[in-house]
Amino acid sequence: MNKYLLSLGLALSTASAMADQSAGPASPVAKPAKAFPHISLSSDDGQSTLDIGGALRMNYRHEDWDTTENNGRFLFDTFRLDVQATHKNLFSDIGYWFQDDGKRSIDRGFVGYRFSDTSSLQLGAPFKPFGLEPYPQFGWSYHIPFFLGYGVSAGAGAKYVYKDADWHVQAGYFPRMLPSDLRYSPEVGRFADLDDNAIPFIHGRQDNEKRDQVNLRVARNFAGDGWKTEVGASLAAARLHNATTDDDGDYWAGGLHAVFNTGNWTVTTQGIRYEFDPKNPDGVSDDAILMGANGLTPAYLIASKASVLSFNVGYDVPTPNMGMLKKLRFYNDYSRMFKDKSGWDDSQMFTAGVQFIAMPIMGWLDFTWGRNANPYGGAESGTGFTSATSSRSNEWIFRTNLNVGYYF
Repeated sequence: MNKYLLSLGLALSTASAMADQSAGPASPVAKPAKAFPHISLSSDDGQSTLDIGGALRMNYRHEDWDTTENNGRFLFDTFRLDVQATHKNLFSDIGYWFQDDGKRSIDRGFVGYRFSDTSSLQLGAPFKPFGLEPYPQFGWSYHIPFFLGYGVSAGAGAKYVYKDADWHVQAGYFPRMLPSDLRYSPEVGRFADLDDNAIPFIHGRQDNEKRDQVNLRVARNFAGDGWKTEVGASLAAARLHNATTDDDGDYWAGGLHAVFNTGNWTVTTQGIRYEFDPKNPDGVSDDAILMGANGLTPAYLIASKASVLSFNVGYDVPTPNMGMLKKLRFYNDYSRMFKDKSGWDDSQMFTAGVQFIAMPIMGWLDFTWGRNANPYGGAESGTGFTSATSSRSNEWIFRTNLNVGYYF
């Protein structure tokens, strides 16, 4: 990726209240001032608030494949703006990203209404509820569930949220997916919408998109002496419209997940089963589906039917005597994709790393190995999520990534 320079001029930092993204805004309470240039405003009666924060991040990377252009350079990663506002029972939340190579994206953007302390409605582009939220791993390097569309994924529609001490229930309806040039996370896409970063010879006749998607996620909290856990189940279904045939296929996915905390340990795991049944024109294989986002990474094919497992372990080490550095989190993330198609080898990813928390500075150092995982190997592993027939298929390909950010 090319280096992208960004200058910013913002000012003012005061204390304020923040809106809870899941169940709506909490009652305004005083919180410590965030780093410059965070903006935080509140009305005299405390019923209206505005918060503007974000992050500026840089990336250093070494990639073990020939076609990379990233090695040995500190590159701009992203400048993100988070804008949250409340007025009585109304609230809004948007995350807008200025990314490398001049790309832009929205990871979420919605207005909402709080019916009570436990229930709310979000309209716009909220996160689609499914599985581990919001991220399916601990490390900065995303894992297989994210690349399949099951992490930090927003859709254009509505979501109802109920959350109390024991239950967290979310139900969403998304008539359309976000436009491809604004997507932060990958989603099914047509070649006509992804042609800037797709390959005509391989992807040119891919013409499917999700419509009328419904999602349901139900999670239950349990706690004991020194431990707590969340277990949950998720479902998703949609029409899979093919613009060439003007016919509708089907998509569905189901998942189970768990989060377990005890002491300094956190363990997360999930299993996902998904199936796409496209109505393609003659000559287009039903075994693969085109995925893409805003072009920050190239579009790619995934197996139309597969099962995915992930298992992640994190261990926190407080560092009270190390100045700004308050905590280290060591983690191991593992994910694996089992494809239904006979002869298509599994995809796997493994990350070992450490997160540095020294607010307002935060960083991740990841050591990641990918096997038949498209982002690892570039074109040399371009068929990883499908047939695994590229030149470096079935090899473990290594990447080191250091991400450092200033959060305000």
